[in-house]
Amino acid sequence: MTPRAATPDDADMIARIHVQSWQEAYPSLLPEAEIAARNFAYRQSIWTRALAQGTTRIGVIDDIGFAQIGPQREDEWSDKGYPEELWAMYLLRRGYGQGSPLLQATYGAAGRPFTACVIDGNARACAFYEKAGGQLLTTKGEMIGKTAIIERTYGWTDAPFST
Repeated sequence: MTPRAATPDDADMIARIHVQSWQEAYPSLLPEAEIAARNFAYRQSIWTRALAQGTTRIGVIDDIGFAQIGPQREDEWSDKGYPEELWAMYLLRRGYGQGSPLLQATYGAAGRPFTACVIDGNARACAFYEKAGGQLLTTKGEMIGKTAIIERTYGWTDAPFST
């Protein structure tokens, strides 16, 4: 279970992981319709495009999980010195324990300060980000589809797990 850089050939695998990880992690946090709306075809389209564009760093552990880091999408955080964002990080249940090497490999040697967002009720992800050295920056209301959530934003000024 060694993290590696994703290639365009990984789009289907990443899409399957993305769908399954939502099915595993979000039943108590999101309505079934919101989870079901993000099906394989939807995710496959997103990951085929993302991997072809090559504008983000995407790391994978085959059939276990993936992470994606790219340019900051929120002006607020870019203006506050967080030029990058962890756009996505998902592990299947059987991959728990592999988050640290996956995040570190995806962050890479050229990594810079970054943020990551997580649904407030996702206790496992919040604990992971805090263990990785993330500092809670804010909580705010957001929408996933038609569902209101509370989103927590964490920030790192150093490499994850460096503290």
